[in-house]
Amino acid sequence: MRHLLLVLFGCSACLSPANSTALGGTGAVTFDDRVAPLEAAPVCTASTPGALFVDTTETWALDQVRGNRLTVADLDADGYPDLVVHAVSSNVRQLQQPDGGARLVWQLMNRKGPDGLRRFVDETGNGLFQVRDGSETHWRAAHLAVFGDVDNDGDLDAFSGTYDDPSKPDIGDRSELMLNDGKGHFSLAPPTPVRGSASERLPTTSATFTDADRDGKLDLFVGYFYEYYGRTYQGLQAQLLLGQGTGGFTKNTDPAGLTTTRSGFDTFTNHRPAYGVTSCDLDDDGAPELLVSAYGRQKNLLYRNDGRGRFVDQSEASGFAGDSNVEYADNENFKCWCTVNQADARCATVGRPNIGCGMDPGSSWNDGVDDQPWRNNGNTFTTWCGDLTGDGKQDLYSAEIHHFWAGTGSDSSELLKNESMGSNVRFTRPGNQTTGMGLPRIGSSWNEGGLMAAGGDLDNDGLQDLIVAASDYPDQYGVILQQQADGRFVDKAEPFNLKHACMSGLAIADFDRDGDLDVIAGASTARDCAALWKKGNEVKLYENQGPAGKSLLLRLRGNGTTTNRAAIGAKVTVKAGGKTIVREVGGGYGHFGMQNDLVVHVGVGACDGVDELTVRWPDAMGTTQKFERVPADGRLLEVRQGDAALYRVVLPK
Repeated sequence: MRHLLLVLFGCSACLSPANSTALGGTGAVTFDDRVAPLEAAPVCTASTPGALFVDTTETWALDQVRGNRLTVADLDADGYPDLVVHAVSSNVRQLQQPDGGARLVWQLMNRKGPDGLRRFVDETGNGLFQVRDGSETHWRAAHLAVFGDVDNDGDLDAFSGTYDDPSKPDIGDRSELMLNDGKGHFSLAPPTPVRGSASERLPTTSATFTDADRDGKLDLFVGYFYEYYGRTYQGLQAQLLLGQGTGGFTKNTDPAGLTTTRSGFDTFTNHRPAYGVTSCDLDDDGAPELLVSAYGRQKNLLYRNDGRGRFVDQSEASGFAGDSNVEYADNENFKCWCTVNQADARCATVGRPNIGCGMDPGSSWNDGVDDQPWRNNGNTFTTWCGDLTGDGKQDLYSAEIHHFWAGTGSDSSELLKNESMGSNVRFTRPGNQTTGMGLPRIGSSWNEGGLMAAGGDLDNDGLQDLIVAASDYPDQYGVILQQQADGRFVDKAEPFNLKHACMSGLAIADFDRDGDLDVIAGASTARDCAALWKKGNEVKLYENQGPAGKSLLLRLRGNGTTTNRAAIGAKVTVKAGGKTIVREVGGGYGHFGMQNDLVVHVGVGACDGVDELTVRWPDAMGTTQKFERVPADGRLLEVRQGDAALYRVVLPK
């Protein structure tokens, strides 16, 4: 397969121009001579790119790994993506020597084995999960991780999130900021507000690194679940923490205009129980917006950035809060309530229930709450951000759980098409009938189990595809939505050999660096899914071995002063074969800390190069670099901010 791999660094003084090296965790990344642009315009020939996935879990030594919260990042700077896995748990520390017990956390490094094949090596003892009290026998209770270079030293640090369940005993563990030594070994940063106060019990569910004020230092936006799950509708205040560039953070939620309240349900000003947070640039001004994916049928939140790190709530005006349907008359629980409240005028036209109402028919309906607009939206787990429609604007996809009994007022997973004009952030909902993106509904008692979503060009044809991890119900699976030439989507789970039942946990990356995207997936064992995954929450790696298509792989790094070194928030625009393809570097998103490889993948179909490559760096000035007639010849290239040359890069063997 012919493809192009570009590595973008921001520091032109860090390395000499040619025949130099940059140390990674398992060897040197070598920089060879300069690469000239194509002498003529790139040529695109007829071909049929495709995708076919093969289960190579055992080859990658993942057959004993269990967990379904998956994060991908290159932790040792060797050019290959590594993997962090968390199992579902709460206030429980992990024994470093589990003595046959269940493993809860894994740090797995992508290495070359003695047979020459890539595999994951267990290096969980590298400090990522160390306990602040210095325990030598346990690892910290940790439930998610996202990665970014918070001290601008050229390697990826970690926010290690802890879901501290307030209904369970406090074991003292909190979310932590972990600093990387460049080789994938982590140490605790000095205590910062990311931990919360000693008395705060923060059920952390999600986080995203972003440069909210574009000062070149990564910030952190964190989401939390209910104040007390099952006892109250109250969520907890999402927090924005400004990075100091040294690993320290300060709270900035209120000055940034992000404060919500414990009350205000009717006016939609209340804290939301977040199952995911996302940051991305929705109005194309170079400054990231912040999004909260709300659970409990509550409305989602969207905050528009004014360009300087202050935010305005545009949740309702943008159409992101929820769809327009807040009907509840077809909710089966309401129908049951009406069987014992027939005198209520709202019950006059309500049909008979399609479920058994039990001995207390009204017990599952909380009248005065469940009939309110704020309770008739979605159970949003993940909001994925990316240009699905090919118009250069960042669209959204909301992954939702929707039960048949909740009726049409409950939102389904769907595409939100970006129709923003200037500062007016706005989305339309074309509908799953139009886009072809509906999740399967099996039988009359159906469930849509959308938990997670990740986008990428799976078949290298220049069109963005989408994977939705649909789970928790035995008739659900990972839905592989391949984009067609007309913009519609078709489920290709079976043709792509990627019909993974009860998918829970998802990440996309080119793990073997052969130019196409591989998929790693976890498995739910909730409800009847346990009968399908009898060994527990298995993790499977599906390697893409489809027909050859060409691609760009771009790893961007800023200069560490005006631009964060990890280049989170950078916009990449590629023109090839008559298409304009846009990607943005993400700092984590979604349900319990999803993160795909920071290396940006762009399929270019059958073109031997790209006409134009533009990078807009996420600094306050919106600095751009442009390269023309970039060859797609299978070489790994480096782009340095402010340097007009491209350099060949050779990954360590």
